[in-house]
Amino acid sequence: MDNLNKLYDIRLKIPKFLKFLIPKFIKRKINKKFFPYYFLITNYQKLPYLNYINNNNLDKQKILIEKFDINQQQNSFMTCPYLHQLLLMNYNANEDFSFLDMGGEYIDFFLQLKKNFKNVKYYVYNLEKINNDFIKLKLDFKYQNLNIISKVDEIFNNKFDFVNFGSCIQYFDNYEVILKNITENSNQIFFSGTTLFETDKKNYQKHVIARQVNIFPEINYCYFFNKQFFYNFFYKKNFNLVFESKNITDNVNFKNFDSLFKKIEYKDFFFKKLNS
Repeated sequence: MDNLNKLYDIRLKIPKFLKFLIPKFIKRKINKKFFPYYFLITNYQKLPYLNYINNNNLDKQKILIEKFDINQQQNSFMTCPYLHQLLLMNYNANEDFSFLDMGGEYIDFFLQLKKNFKNVKYYVYNLEKINNDFIKLKLDFKYQNLNIISKVDEIFNNKFDFVNFGSCIQYFDNYEVILKNITENSNQIFFSGTTLFETDKKNYQKHVIARQVNIFPEINYCYFFNKQFFYNFFYKKNFNLVFESKNITDNVNFKNFDSLFKKIEYKDFFFKKLNS
């Protein structure tokens, strides 16, 4: 594992002008042969303070609004393309329910949601920059039921019918606090694009921290979760696992973790509180 980290560190040191000189098809071959992995293991105990950076901007959001006005459908990427269908199976078009989008990024998801469910109360929580863009869009376009949450305490003091973690829980250093509170004030909780591992070792750690290197030159750090430990958050709070499946948006190469875990997968999974 140390040798892999060193190899990827070398890639970071390649001068920018040299990267531009190398044809794309050659870079693809080099990456496929020498840099095939999405994640590398680390010895970190906590996520670095300066970590996930989002490059979305207000102009991109406005373009998504324009596209939605034309074709009346969401055009942005989702880590769970079937999320709208999942909601349609659980709520009718006129139903009044609250939806918390943890890590929500794109305004056209909100627009599609409002198209499908006219009475939905939509809440979104993300980085300050993205939240500020949502605030500006709400004012400029006079969006009703677009509620931007800026502090995590506001989440804990509300109740939600459905919570969506769109490939984001792994970037929260305080994820245990979030799960503890979310399971107390929510009925249905869905995760997509989340890495879970299984192990035969007893008393194995509840998570490991990985270095995300597939979006070179940007480097992020995230949690991989021990599936047994993670799911127990919900079982202890009277939740039932409705389904779990492999995430279909990316075929993550985890072969460099074969010697560490019995099984590791990039998954979607859905929990529902019993008697809700």
